[in-house]
Amino acid sequence: MLKTTQRAIHRDDLLTLAAAADRAVGIVHQRENLPRATPASATLFDMALERQLGVAERDHRWALRAQAWDHAAVLVRFCAMIGAAINSEYAPEEMHAKALREVADHDEEALDKGLTLGVFIRYHAARDLRLIGRLDEALALVDRPVTELYGTGAEPHVAHYLYEVGAARIARGEALEAARALEGWDEYWRTGRAAGFSTRGRFELVKALARWAAGATDDTVEWHLRAAVGYLCTGEPGDETERMREVSALLTTAEFLASAEDSVLLGRRALRRADEVRARWRVLARSRAPLAVVFQRLYGDLALLAAGLDGQEAAELGLRAALSAKQTGFAARIRDGHTLDGDARIDALIARIVDVEAQPADGIARGEGSRAKSLEELRFELAETVSPMLADTVFPPPTDLSGLIRAIGPRHALDFVELPDTLNNRPSLFRTLIEPGGRMWFERFEAGPEPAGWSRGAAARELRLEEGAPARPDHSALAAAVLPARLTGELLDDPAIPIRLLVCAHGWLSRVPWAALPIDAEGTRLVQRAVITQCPVLSGLSGERAPRVRGRALIRLVGRDETGVDVEREREAWGFGPGTDGVPPHACDLEPGAAPRPCAGRLGDALADRGAWQFLHVAAHGGGRGLDQFLDIPSEPLSAARALGLRWPASVLMASCHVGLVLNDTGAEPLNLVMALLIGGARCVVAGIDAIDDAGTGRLAADLVRAVRDGGRPLDVALRNARWPPSNAATRRPAGRCSARTLARRRPPEPPPCGRGARARRRTSPGGTTPGAIRGSRGRPARGRGSRARPG
Repeated sequence: MLKTTQRAIHRDDLLTLAAAADRAVGIVHQRENLPRATPASATLFDMALERQLGVAERDHRWALRAQAWDHAAVLVRFCAMIGAAINSEYAPEEMHAKALREVADHDEEALDKGLTLGVFIRYHAARDLRLIGRLDEALALVDRPVTELYGTGAEPHVAHYLYEVGAARIARGEALEAARALEGWDEYWRTGRAAGFSTRGRFELVKALARWAAGATDDTVEWHLRAAVGYLCTGEPGDETERMREVSALLTTAEFLASAEDSVLLGRRALRRADEVRARWRVLARSRAPLAVVFQRLYGDLALLAAGLDGQEAAELGLRAALSAKQTGFAARIRDGHTLDGDARIDALIARIVDVEAQPADGIARGEGSRAKSLEELRFELAETVSPMLADTVFPPPTDLSGLIRAIGPRHALDFVELPDTLNNRPSLFRTLIEPGGRMWFERFEAGPEPAGWSRGAAARELRLEEGAPARPDHSALAAAVLPARLTGELLDDPAIPIRLLVCAHGWLSRVPWAALPIDAEGTRLVQRAVITQCPVLSGLSGERAPRVRGRALIRLVGRDETGVDVEREREAWGFGPGTDGVPPHACDLEPGAAPRPCAGRLGDALADRGAWQFLHVAAHGGGRGLDQFLDIPSEPLSAARALGLRWPASVLMASCHVGLVLNDTGAEPLNLVMALLIGGARCVVAGIDAIDDAGTGRLAADLVRAVRDGGRPLDVALRNARWPPSNAATRRPAGRCSARTLARRRPPEPPPCGRGARARRRTSPGGTTPGAIRGSRGRPARGRGSRARPG
């Protein structure tokens, strides 16, 4: 019980501090025209702090000095609370003391009694002292008679003083005494002009928290919490501070009630308000910006709430929180200095988007509306010029749960999210299981210990076997932890009919070899009972299945004569004859017996012939991460950034190491080469997630080529039905399986490697990785979606 109230108070501090920090940054924007398009939000906070301290130390107006000291203190305390670095020569409590001194020195001679500046400075200073454990000093600032505020215009804000009185006494272990002390204010709030103050909600909230922390769980606590919601959540437009206080009251009330119907309703309102504030702040929860951390933790609290409730509506609340936490936005990456390899068309559009987003609002009626209209026009232009998926990535659309269920259709879907909470900042894993028709379950789960011999450390960012590890890592415990028993039962129910399974992993789970997970004691692998598809964000999902591979194919094999890979089997599958030499761009009709024909120019030139290709097969070294992922094609290395500006066939086989790995972390957008292909029109991609055996990859790729040539199967189905080549002990070591360019960045140059790796492999023997196909769709011209989806 005490832990629950501690979470509520800590969350309230985090939300209100975030709103105050945003205001401190925003005031600098308005007064000194601080650029919004800075390299990173952390830099923006540093710049705002520098400007605030400049005003505090040098301005001739005492009121502005006092306010600047207060804003600077809030910025530093907020960054300390979330663990973000910021450069300050003063401690927050020292700056608050300076602000209070400015007020004390001038209030008699110059303070306009209509201002609330002094009240808020005192309130912020008390909150700051409470946060660092100086509770007696905090109480001394705010435990004061209301008569001090008569005639100042600040009287309604006595509720903030009272909130601090209650919070400080609860922190001191005097919850019961706090509740009794606050009862003495009941008559004040019931009579006279105070009865109409909306700030009464803060008083009701802390009174409920005091009784709850003292052990009471009766109707009185519920009454005070509902009163707090009633006073604070009026439905009227308010600033971000008011909205954050609404979120605090709504979520605390939902946690206290812990009943499916009321708690879900309150949680849904809290989520909607949080999303509104995040949109107005133009913050993505997935980014590393300081304000984004607040939403990551807030969505973690909402997920904890939903996981503790039963029923469909609770599961939907949990999934909505997960989708908000994983929402993407490519424009933020452009602000961080990423470009698209000189694609002037896209770069110009993105630059215009950043410029519009940077425009200061001059009022909701004109400024916000004008900005929204301009952005919507640019979104449409981006969708028409490049692709709807890029538009959806730059401008994340609101979550449409009904549309998502329709897109999932007859598939099972398994969505994962890893989120911290506001109290402990400890990541927790949550999953949603969605069955065909839309029935779903949302729960928190523990993944257990790492599989023996498998490193998933954040520094490594790779799936790899450690030196001296067992030859066959044991994934049984991992499978039992991450796969819901309900799903496993359905997988084993009818072995003759594989189900279609959509996996949306997150955090370190995005590096799990899903297809290789055993689902029973006999070692039956997940891929044996399911056609597995993966995508990083369910809200970017297309309802269309991967297309059958028909029409014309484009082939580019980088062979050993080009310092490439062993393409002997792939040459044989296409009918090029024996040998391991590379194959320049060739076209081939996808029908039995058709012979490949040379194409003029390089691979990029051939891809420029839009609409000419339905299938692409590339064999080459691969490497890199994120937008720097690349295919190492001689004379034209193809990076993810450059790939964003090209059009891609519907089905793509990249028999290359690493280029299928999409790191779907909490603090980074899942952008890589595969996502670039999907943005450019691809709907199903098979690629390597790690370094794997060259010869085995060639055999598997050749098998896929024969499958699509002979039967026109969808690439994901062909991947599941493929004959998996045997592995050997040599494949346990990934060194030398990636591009020489990648290796050169980590150690002195070595002779070029001879392997490449393919994502399409099943881990049934030492080494190997896992099968995977990545699927997506362009959808409708202006509102289409795309997704990465990969079996395993």
